[in-house]
Amino acid sequence: MLNKEDLKKGVPDLYTERLSLRRLTAEYIERWWDCASDPQVITYLYGTPEMKEYQVLQPDRLGRRVEEAFRSMSSIHFAIMSAAGDQMYGVCSFQRWDERAARAEIGFALSKRFWGKGYATEAVGRLVEFGFQDMDLSYIVGRCHIKNDLSIRVLEKNGMRQQPPSNSGIRSYWQEMGIVVYSVANSEFALRKERAAMHAQLLDSSGESFSS
Repeated sequence: MLNKEDLKKGVPDLYTERLSLRRLTAEYIERWWDCASDPQVITYLYGTPEMKEYQVLQPDRLGRRVEEAFRSMSSIHFAIMSAAGDQMYGVCSFQRWDERAARAEIGFALSKRFWGKGYATEAVGRLVEFGFQDMDLSYIVGRCHIKNDLSIRVLEKNGMRQQPPSNSGIRSYWQEMGIVVYSVANSEFALRKERAAMHAQLLDSSGESFSS
């Protein structure tokens, strides 16, 4: 399994049928900034364009934050690219990685013109797989705005379930911001994958019977 020291030496590129996920470096950040400057993308990421957190994330500062996160291994950010690497669709990441607790939060954002094409679902699925199978995570969390139906579907398609709000009677920071929290455990992921494999086997078997 890959630990923080292993990944400091080099983060592997991850691939799906249509995508390649590559560590987010300076060469990609300028390209991502063009995507992230869309007002609707900003609203889902930071609340409003006037949010202080957004204002400081100009490309040079964003680059420094990404590199600092990589050096400390608190977060690992990926550029979501086409399989050939000639088109950038967005970014995805593991954030707040707690190696001792084997827990991390997943984040993702795409340029608006690529919404609704399945790229986010595909990228998040590959990152979840990497987290559980290669990083030995036990638990992955995802957060998104309650009105962001597309992102909610991405999380749900990757086996995440919404967590109930706190029963303490005190609204949390996330509730105040309109953020819903989803999560999936490694055991749930493994069971889901096992069921998918069994289903594929059954389809293969029925196909062979039909053709014989």
